[in-house]
Amino acid sequence: MAIDNEASPVRKAHAVVPHGQIPGDIAEHSVTPPADDDSDSGLKPPTIDKLKKMFDESRQLTNEARDEQEKDQDYYDTHGQANAEVRSILKQRGQPLVIDNRIAPAIDGILGVMESGKTDPRAYPRNPNAQPAADVATKMLRFIADKSKWTKKRMDCAEDYLKHGVCAAIVEFNGRDVTVSRGRWETFFYDPKSRDNDFKDAKYLGFAIWMYADEVAANPEWAERVRTMGDITTVAENALEATWDDKPESRILWVDRRRNRVLVVEIYYKAAEGWLRAVYCAAGTLEFDRSPYVDVQTGETRCPIEAESFKVDRQNNRYGPIRSMRYMQDEVNARRSRGLHLLNSRQVQQTDMNAPPVDTEELRRETARADGVIPIGWQAVQAQDMASGNLQMLAEAKESLQRMVPVAIAQDLREGSAASGRARQVAQQAGLTQFGRGFGRFAEFENRVYEQMWKCAQQFKTEPEWIRVTDNPRAVEFLQINEVTGYQDAIEPGPDGQGQIVQKPITQNRPAEMDMDIIIASTPDTVALEQEVFESVMNLIQSGIDPMSPVFEVVLELAPLPDKTRLLERVKSMKEAVQQEQAQQMQAQAEAQARAQQLVEAEQAAKIEDTQASTLQKVASAHKAAADADTAQAQLFAQLGLDPMLALADNQ
Repeated sequence: MAIDNEASPVRKAHAVVPHGQIPGDIAEHSVTPPADDDSDSGLKPPTIDKLKKMFDESRQLTNEARDEQEKDQDYYDTHGQANAEVRSILKQRGQPLVIDNRIAPAIDGILGVMESGKTDPRAYPRNPNAQPAADVATKMLRFIADKSKWTKKRMDCAEDYLKHGVCAAIVEFNGRDVTVSRGRWETFFYDPKSRDNDFKDAKYLGFAIWMYADEVAANPEWAERVRTMGDITTVAENALEATWDDKPESRILWVDRRRNRVLVVEIYYKAAEGWLRAVYCAAGTLEFDRSPYVDVQTGETRCPIEAESFKVDRQNNRYGPIRSMRYMQDEVNARRSRGLHLLNSRQVQQTDMNAPPVDTEELRRETARADGVIPIGWQAVQAQDMASGNLQMLAEAKESLQRMVPVAIAQDLREGSAASGRARQVAQQAGLTQFGRGFGRFAEFENRVYEQMWKCAQQFKTEPEWIRVTDNPRAVEFLQINEVTGYQDAIEPGPDGQGQIVQKPITQNRPAEMDMDIIIASTPDTVALEQEVFESVMNLIQSGIDPMSPVFEVVLELAPLPDKTRLLERVKSMKEAVQQEQAQQMQAQAEAQARAQQLVEAEQAAKIEDTQASTLQKVASAHKAAADADTAQAQLFAQLGLDPMLALADNQ
């Protein structure tokens, strides 16, 4: 039974979990329609009176709180700030009705701040070797949240949380995907003895929704049970408290014979066997069994409903921030109306006791008119002291109300572009300080919803599947979970009781084997802050800081930028590319210098060789000249008949 009114009010029964897909004996926990006596899991369903008693107990003991929560909604919607009695009194006085709604802008401002903040789920490993598995879990959580449209449903829950003080969500598996649905506050019921803000001490939680009788009978999972019940609208008619009434108004507790509608309740309650689930109407039980949701780490059944309340009083009544604003809002409206009435009204007094008598009512009418004529012997008297006193008290009432709301946000909006991004962020934080505890509780609620998503993924996501891990259309990335990487032999008992060898797949990225801590981080989405950071970074570059220097990386790490990791990775890749290019340039320059040096050395070697050759040639020429001279001399002595050896001796 879907609890999100954006979807169909009928939810299919939980898909049966195939045996052997999840650890432990969990396959039997699937929900099926109960038999006439016992359920398939061996549990005997409780009587319909026992089931109805839990819902009736919650309805009766939370009537007062629900009435006040409806008044909170009426104050937000303006029309509830002046009831029929107040309007009648003002009409008798001739006093104008003035409503200065300061609650709606305050709540809308807080919702605007919450909507501008992005929640980023992250999984953290519980041992040093599980970091890769933590990355897989983080990507899978983001995929589930994106596919379930949790961002929108989160804001719907936040609206219930701030207006009525209670929000609820349920995380389920529809046979294919893990889904998250928001439970409207008026359909949510709980153990009235619960005192904790997060309902962790509650013995039961559930949702009650009005459905058409033929719609209930058309559900294939309920059809057989409905046939055995007969006419499911033939039950006693009792008065119904307003918030549980069918919309539009009906005063029937369990059925609406005029519209042929019945109240269908889905409840998860704690028993000795663990968490049990039942779906029923006044005519009987439609479904009953153990909760189909199991913690794979402990093997215990669990409740898939998560809820949170803003505050809890000593009578266990849940309420939101509007409750404390209503009294100051009443005073603001009353004093504005009274002050305006005094300013527009005048009293008259007789100044001449001998003046002719006048009609008192005619005198009032003439005095009230802007162009009225006051008879002789009478004069108007302004009640300035009463008007100024009311206006002074009105200012104090407004100031008291402003202290209850994030007035810094409104002041920041009036400042416009004159305020820096950091100043805007500080103003918002200062204005929301009084709601810090409430924001913390809602953040814890979100964290528990993500934990429910992860537990569902561990239990039901057992088959190989591709998930998208980025929404950037130019850089789409996919990840496969339960990926089969091979097979290994294993011994299992056969039909005859003897061991036999079978091949079992070897898988990786299995959610069921990952034990993680889920933490969410809120990232404020402030455009002015990003612009300021950008201008500061550009000023640093213009001042002479090298964007490739380590100092620049430190500045980026300290800057409050969204998706800082991706930016740092891009800067790192750019730096590596620049360094690689510089290294290539330096290598090319070194090679060029080496070639130039080789050319110089070659030229010098050639010059030396030329010099040596020239010297050898000169020496050879000199030797040749000396030899030629000796030959000529020897020829001359021979012609003269002289002994050349004697001549040589004489020369020596």
